[in-house]
Amino acid sequence: MDEITGILYAKTAGVGTLSEGPKYFIKPLDDYANRWSEILVRKKTHLWENDPVLHKFIDKKVLILGEIIETKSTITVDYEFVRVLD
Repeated sequence: MDEITGILYAKTAGVGTLSEGPKYFIKPLDDYANRWSEILVRKKTHLWENDPVLHKFIDKKVLILGEIIETKSTITVDYEFVRVLD
């Protein structure tokens, strides 16, 4: 299992559609910051729903444990565990 540290935030996606809802991203503060300005955090709900685990950590410094899927042009985190860092 991989880990990433950063600031979690959300953007509204699909504005004006039935699937309008939050997309969660992390601004990395560790080694990933050299390569990526933001990393998509895959939520475990429908597109239009808030993820109850991620949503309570918005605008906080967090540690995410999970699988990091990185290609040449994209990076995504499939989270298993999230916790706040001081």
